Amino acid sequence: MLQLAPDVGLCSNWSVSDPEDPPGCAAVGDERRASGRMSLRGYLDTRAAEGGHSSIPFSDALRPFMAPGVRLRAKQVATAIAAPLERRKAGALASGGPLRLHLGSGGNNLPGWINVDLVGAHADVAWDLRHPLPFADDTAEAVFLEHVLEHMTVAVGMHVLRGIRRVLAPGGILRVGVPDAGLYARSYAAGDAVLDELRPGRPTRMLALGEVFQEHGHLSAWDGETLALVIGETGYELPTIMPGGTSAITPAPDSPVRVPETVYVEAVVPQ
Repeated sequence: MLQLAPDVGLCSNWSVSDPEDPPGCAAVGDERRASGRMSLRGYLDTRAAEGGHSSIPFSDALRPFMAPGVRLRAKQVATAIAAPLERRKAGALASGGPLRLHLGSGGNNLPGWINVDLVGAHADVAWDLRHPLPFADDTAEAVFLEHVLEHMTVAVGMHVLRGIRRVLAPGGILRVGVPDAGLYARSYAAGDAVLDELRPGRPTRMLALGEVFQEHGHLSAWDGETLALVIGETGYELPTIMPGGTSAITPAPDSPVRVPETVYVEAVVPQ
């Protein structure tokens, strides 16, 4: 058990003054505020309020009472119920020629692509990527996922990538972008400014780092080496780490807002 000397006290919260705190606690909070970092209480309130809005009836009203995992499960159930209709919709959209599939579009619908995500994301097709995609074999010329795999375990992500392999035509391009946990970890260890620039104002650098691994519904963490390994192990050739905005797909589908914190890997289906 930790033993404190009689004259040593613990601050209740460095960001919130308390008359019972020992001398010096207020100074710690003042220093944090002067550095441009938000208070811990403000940070936690902000994190609790994040999550956007859903088109699913009553979803927003229930958000404060439902854990992220429960909300995700509700969307998956709603998507499964809609599957027969969405399968027919996918078939109609796919009738126009070679496909470009944007999977896990998250509301960032790309023109010229079929955007696919769970119910509530305002995608062209509502579909659970864990299930076989509602498109014919060898019909897609390109598939793009950005900030999707980190919401799955590595094993589930590999399952999804194998399913994508079925719909990509020989020579088709897979492009995947994920938050670069390696970039964040290196910045934290080196003490450089990258972490604070990408996630500014967090009460501590550790809280900023932890967001990449634990927040936003993330279930796995990735760097370029890991992403290239996983893609290569799921049946794709020449997995290559690519700079954001640079792609064999024209134009590059990357979201400019996400590029600074994202590592991209591109690979092809064997001919």
